[in-house]
Amino acid sequence: MKRLAAAITSVFMILALSGAVYAAPYTWVDTIDWEPDQFIDWGGSFGYTHDLTNNTPVAFTPGEDLIFSYSLTVALRDDGGLFDLGEIAYIDQPGLLGGGVYNFAYENQDFGWSLMGLISLNTLRQLDVNVRSVFGDFYLDYSTLTACGDNATAPVPEPATLVLLGSGLLGLAGFRRKKS
Repeated sequence: MKRLAAAITSVFMILALSGAVYAAPYTWVDTIDWEPDQFIDWGGSFGYTHDLTNNTPVAFTPGEDLIFSYSLTVALRDDGGLFDLGEIAYIDQPGLLGGGVYNFAYENQDFGWSLMGLISLNTLRQLDVNVRSVFGDFYLDYSTLTACGDNATAPVPEPATLVLLGSGLLGLAGFRRKKS
């Protein structure tokens, strides 16, 4: 009787481990490309919102999915004006540590994440960004938000290796008992 109970318990454990897991690593990407490029004048600013439900194949669902980190890439370009001595732009994200000064020596520039931005993405699916001209005028070409986390809505099947391993171990245990 004990052997039968052990065998049934082992079979149920193997089947439970070979089910589907509902959390998979996923990357959500939202790109905003302005056509024509957005002009930002001296002292001006332009605000926009990245939304993870617009441009992604699998929409982010707050409460089910979870974002661990994100990166914001912004591309600005000089307008090539005659009286420009140089441009300085400030990229502002939610929170105290989310912003940064744009370096016009690069074509585009990555800005990290902020804690308030991460909270906003996980609760509202959105990230508000503001580009301010500190000095000079320039064009805002595009902005890309890349968020990494777990997507709980897409089931990922566990490998059948667990079933094979478990049945092999049961077979070895049965073979050993039969031999002795």
